[in-house]
Amino acid sequence: MKGRENLAISKENPFKLVSENANLALHALSKHAQDRSKMAMVYESVSGSRQVFSFFEIEQFSNKIANLLQNLGSGKGDRIFTLLNRTPELYATIPAVLKLGAAIAVLFPDFGSEAIRQRLEDAGARILITDSANLEKVRPLCGSLPTLEHILVIGENREKTVAGVQFHNFDKLLKNASNRFESAIVSEDDTCFLIYTSGTTGLPKGVVHRHAIRERLTETAQSVLQLEKSDFYWCTADPGWVTGLNYGIFAPWLLGMPILVYEGEFDAHKWLDILERNQVTCLYTTPTLLRLMRNEIGDISQKRDFALTRIFSAGEPLNTEVISWAERVFDAPIYDNYWQTETGSQIIANRPNVPVRRGSMGKAVEGVQVAIIDEKGKIVPSGVVGDIAIRPTLNSLFKGYWNFPEATRACFRAGWYITRDRGKLDENGYFWFVARNDDVITCEAQRIGPFEVENALLSHPAVAESAAIGVADVVTTEHVKAFIVLRKGYEATEKLAKEIANHVLAQLSPLATPKEIEFVSDLPKTKSGKIQRDQLRRKGSFDNEKVFIIE
Repeated sequence: MKGRENLAISKENPFKLVSENANLALHALSKHAQDRSKMAMVYESVSGSRQVFSFFEIEQFSNKIANLLQNLGSGKGDRIFTLLNRTPELYATIPAVLKLGAAIAVLFPDFGSEAIRQRLEDAGARILITDSANLEKVRPLCGSLPTLEHILVIGENREKTVAGVQFHNFDKLLKNASNRFESAIVSEDDTCFLIYTSGTTGLPKGVVHRHAIRERLTETAQSVLQLEKSDFYWCTADPGWVTGLNYGIFAPWLLGMPILVYEGEFDAHKWLDILERNQVTCLYTTPTLLRLMRNEIGDISQKRDFALTRIFSAGEPLNTEVISWAERVFDAPIYDNYWQTETGSQIIANRPNVPVRRGSMGKAVEGVQVAIIDEKGKIVPSGVVGDIAIRPTLNSLFKGYWNFPEATRACFRAGWYITRDRGKLDENGYFWFVARNDDVITCEAQRIGPFEVENALLSHPAVAESAAIGVADVVTTEHVKAFIVLRKGYEATEKLAKEIANHVLAQLSPLATPKEIEFVSDLPKTKSGKIQRDQLRRKGSFDNEKVFIIE
């Protein structure tokens, strides 16, 4: 808890109380490593090999990495980046950086050179840890990054120095490093994470988080995910995204619970095998991946021995049709929850001890003040659409955007943090998502959220994925246009477009019914799986022959 002191005695002054070391790595890893048999991670590689790591083994591994980084002059206040696949090295490096008192910034391995350069430059990074598979993306950047001094390479590397940047063999340095390391003493306000947003509304911004995040991750792991000792937990998100970092690693580790890590990318049939083979009881994933799984495997005819007791989803609103499919296939309830990179932890959630209202975001998480407010910061009545906001007393809330105070200030209004998402609250305390502020469609003075249109579209059996945007209209200001990815076995025809439009009309209203439908092979998404509706608005159309006007 913030401000809480323990009874440790300062060596300099035996009568002076000192604050407890807030270092997140100490509480998530070192504390549990005292039991050498306690399991921390089950790792499955793409090739099918399987390794089990104890907290003690990862503690020793991370100590060696912390020592080699310290030997390169790294310490408190640094921003250290990784560009690695989901390997044991990544999961040991993340706490190692925190032990130094430095901030970890995990890059998604699918990033291209420009995305990598932008983030390294913005943060003033001195050290990057990568592997031989990503080296070609990194090498050309050396001359354009004046603060970058060291690149540590896991695997084969022949480079020594490029444009003043020193290249090091990670494995060789690791072999000579000590496995003993004392974690740096940090306060709750010291920085632990630098997480770059996916950039759906502009250039990515570095979200700065504090070691104080520990309290909310612990509490929500218990109150929302409701993790217990009998669980085996799999969060499918990469640590390059906030879900994979906060709830894929630290939330369960703070409880001393093991995690499942799969190195490979999404593969619907392989995922089924992983879930069954490991008897996963709690799965945390995204709506996009659930939709893709639904599209690829449909209903499973072969009997499977799943152990799932609950599924959680975050990143975008979860459509009711996908919920029905997942509960039917896995025989487990599915819970949508809402939060942001900036909030650091879940703020609105469906969860096992709260009755679920399908299509809603759920209720406010315990300890979080959430409200729907107007442009002046006043709470609006139930049923009225406004901005989703929280009181900035949450200790998982970000410190701000790295080197971007103007953007940080723009997130606050009249004592509230503004999520930039629109929603409404019903009389029973359930929140309902409407849209991001810049995604709302205005038609005949009515505001239409794309999510409700997409939800209706997805309930048609031909629709695998959908996105709705507003298109300029001289009569109605805007009308709805839908981009649709078809499921296997369906063809893009005018007849099908009209059938889908009528399907939406039967559920919503004439204004919310698409006046244009375009069939596409896929939808533009961020690396974290969020649909980039801004790209769809800029693009207009992809293939005029597959655009159908609905009269």
